[in-house]
Amino acid sequence: MRQLRLSIILLSICFPVVARSQQADEELLAKTRVLYDAPFTRGLVSFDCAVQFDWKKHFVETVGQVPPAAVPTLGHLQAIEHRVFVDRSGAVISEIPKATDLASVPHAPELERALQAIVSSGLNAWLPFGTNVILPLKPTKFSFQRQDAGYKVVMSGTNVAATLDLLPDMRITSVVSQLPQPLRFATEFASGPNGYLLRSVKTSSDIGSNDKWESTFLYGYQAVQGFQLPSGVSVTGATAETWRYLLNDCKAVSGVALEVRAPKQ
Repeated sequence: MRQLRLSIILLSICFPVVARSQQADEELLAKTRVLYDAPFTRGLVSFDCAVQFDWKKHFVETVGQVPPAAVPTLGHLQAIEHRVFVDRSGAVISEIPKATDLASVPHAPELERALQAIVSSGLNAWLPFGTNVILPLKPTKFSFQRQDAGYKVVMSGTNVAATLDLLPDMRITSVVSQLPQPLRFATEFASGPNGYLLRSVKTSSDIGSNDKWESTFLYGYQAVQGFQLPSGVSVTGATAETWRYLLNDCKAVSGVALEVRAPKQ
């Protein structure tokens, strides 16, 4: 009977402490979340833009010159117009007004597919920050831990296991995810008119080393109907080849901002 009373006393002491700790973490998360400019949480539904890519400049930057044999191919590719559509589900690029038949142009189909993949990957790498799903979402469990360089956020849940490192001003500097898949990335943020904007992100599937990155993405921004959206994107892969493209003539569709929750597993 004494042991039972002692257990009740201990539980009554510990539970309020745990509740206060969880409340403090939730309050800190709420304050941190609003520091980031995530347009899809502020009413952005989708946007689409014209894609500007300079094939001649890309070849000069990559191999030092445009080989004479490649001039006709680049002429065909440069004449193709693209637009990219982006919503919460991802980026889709298409040719305007319709797909061009490049079957008779040497190497053109492969280069066209590469450009489309690069444009999509650059915006898909930005999208988790544009939707603010990097920070913990319900019902994922999380805790803020103070450290010399700022904070460490430990996340756990169904098919979720990750840690985030944040500076004292709450900018995310790195993320290591074990679930749903091994992934490590380092980030830099710039201050924008509506909060922190992703400036760069480096990614790798090797979570045990900080020496090598598989991809690097850089972003510039433009104001479109009240939203800060990517204007220039740079994508560098493991081969060190860098692709740079611009987004212009952008149009945004807005609606009611909704709270983001983690998908049910």
